[in-house]
Formats: sequence, C-alpha cells, structure tokens
Amino acid sequence: MLDGQAAHRDPSAMARSSDTPQITMLKFTEAVNRHDIDALTGLLAANCVVVAFGGGTEIVGAPALRAQYQALFEERPKARLSVSGRMVQGDVVVQHETIGRGLAVLERRIALYTIVHERIVRVDLVR
Repeated sequence: MLDGQAAHRDPSAMARSSDTPQITMLKFTEAVNRHDIDALTGLLAANCVVVAFGGGTEIVGAPALRAQYQALFEERPKARLSVSGRMVQGDVVVQHETIGRGLAVLERRIALYTIVHERIVRVDLVR
C-alpha cells in the first residue's frame, strides 16, 4: 500500500528522474554518428566495461573503447548507429540498435547501458 505522500507524487518529477540516462544515450548516439571520438569517449567512465552476453568479448576501460571505435570509424567511414527502440529503467537504458552503412546492416543487437553520473559505466550486448 502506498503512503499518502507517494500516492501524490508529481508524475512529471518522476519522469525527470530518467531524463539523465536518456539524454546521455542521445548524446552518445549523436557522437557515434558524427564519428566524434572525443565526445563519445567523454561519455564513458574511465573504467567502462563492455561485455557480450554469454561471456563473449570483454573490453575494459575508456582507452580500449576509444581504440575500438577509432578502428570502426577508420574501417567504415559511413557507419551509423540507429536506435529503433529505447527503454529507460532507473540508471539502465535498453536499446535495440543497428549498426549500418547506408542500406547495408553490419550488426543488429540489444544493448543494455548502465549510466552513473551521466557516464556509461557498463554495456552488455546481446547479438
């Protein structure tokens, strides 16, 4: 049962609590699509971890991720990140993503981003 105070919370105030992770992900997507490596890595925590679901590839640290994205941008200068769905739950953003080049799809995935203090600290990828 909700107490009187919880029952009368301002719904717009509750919605604002998930704005920061969503805005961080909007900035991240824009940085990827501009191939702006400095803006992109500026959104990553220094010790950010990327893990493929099921115990696959793990990348640790913003410098390693910077190198990974730099290689992607050099190898695929027209690569773009498209988001077809996004859900925010607290500090976690779940996105259905496609990395493509023009009409060619390079990869489809579900990505779970954990965001703390406007920085991405963990990414779990389901491919």
